[in-house]
Amino acid sequence: MLIHEIFVTPDEGGGTRHYEFAKFLVKNGHKVTVIASDVDYLSGKKKNRRSELRDGIEIHYAPTFSFVHSNFFARGIAFFSFSASSFLIAAKVKNVDIVWGTSPPLFQAFSSLLIAKLGRKKFIYEVRDLWLDFAKELGVLKNKFILNILRKIEKILYKRSDMVMINSPGFYPYLPSFLSKEKVILIPNGVDTKNFANSIAKGNDIKKRMGLMNKFVVLYAGNIGIANDMDNILKTAYHLNKFEDIVFVLIGDGIYKKNVERFIISNKIKNVMLLNPVSKKEIPKYISIADVCLATIKNTPLLQIVYPNKVFDYMASGKPTILTIGGAIRNVIENSKGGLYVTPGNPTELKKAILYYYNNKSAKLQHGENARNYVKQHFERSEIAKKLEISLLQLLDKGDRNERSK
Repeated sequence: MLIHEIFVTPDEGGGTRHYEFAKFLVKNGHKVTVIASDVDYLSGKKKNRRSELRDGIEIHYAPTFSFVHSNFFARGIAFFSFSASSFLIAAKVKNVDIVWGTSPPLFQAFSSLLIAKLGRKKFIYEVRDLWLDFAKELGVLKNKFILNILRKIEKILYKRSDMVMINSPGFYPYLPSFLSKEKVILIPNGVDTKNFANSIAKGNDIKKRMGLMNKFVVLYAGNIGIANDMDNILKTAYHLNKFEDIVFVLIGDGIYKKNVERFIISNKIKNVMLLNPVSKKEIPKYISIADVCLATIKNTPLLQIVYPNKVFDYMASGKPTILTIGGAIRNVIENSKGGLYVTPGNPTELKKAILYYYNNKSAKLQHGENARNYVKQHFERSEIAKKLEISLLQLLDKGDRNERSK
């Protein structure tokens, strides 16, 4: 049983990591139940359904306050409301062997821990990013009292878990020293490359509809949040205004989107198209219209350790990536020769990188092909899912052995 507020199906916008894993496990004969929020995280809109069965996955939608794009306090209330409602629903689910809790936010992971311990089940604590450290470093969370409480909850989750799952090797140095190496497993983000094959023809229809034929398209797809450094992209677009055939297409939603809209209007930026999120099923078509894709993040050391889903999608689409994210994902792009890294928060460097591909069609095509080949070899989701399945079975087997030894 997975308890995950921001669980995404292919009909919704966002990363479908957990959906694809669940689908794989069901196909291999396992039962998977998901407790998700009834609020779409990117749009903040209600999903208006209580449960469904998709690809054999049993999904229950827990009532949640739709404050996800409000201030920190309001978002905290929304997170806590899901934690409470998901607990009540999860408590009724029968025949569970493993409870899988994921963070951020911490509240839902703590509810998952309580459900696991009350039912004497194995508990997996998945760390998708260092939420508390990010919030503190970005100045989003300043209250020391609240921070200390959340730190204690985080410590309990690490200590009481049977397995700690991370999705990027960049997390290793930041894990607590008391965690044994045997307890931590790396299940990285990845991509189903087959979903990105043969999307160019359909992408051309989109390109015509948007009036982008014969344009050089710079695309960003993903969350439009505080950490994503959208100002860097907008300033770069402003500096490239004189190039009438260069257009920036930004796809997504988030807490910072209104700021982006105001920046575009106040600076009279004409070469940026701001689109609403599209579903995971549709995203390959939109990425196919791009000449080059962007993955940006603020110039904060802790933010440089992630494996963003969007980068793997870009690579599977055969597009070069320009990123301002160092660490693990920079290694992926540089090892694949599938794009360029530039200094975070530097629009001059970002502009230079975009113009490099604008003026070098052969490099653009070669880097895109390099990226596609590399991601298929190293980050194919089905291969990663096999590793996950083996780890889950080993966790259960270890538990059985421990019970027999008592």
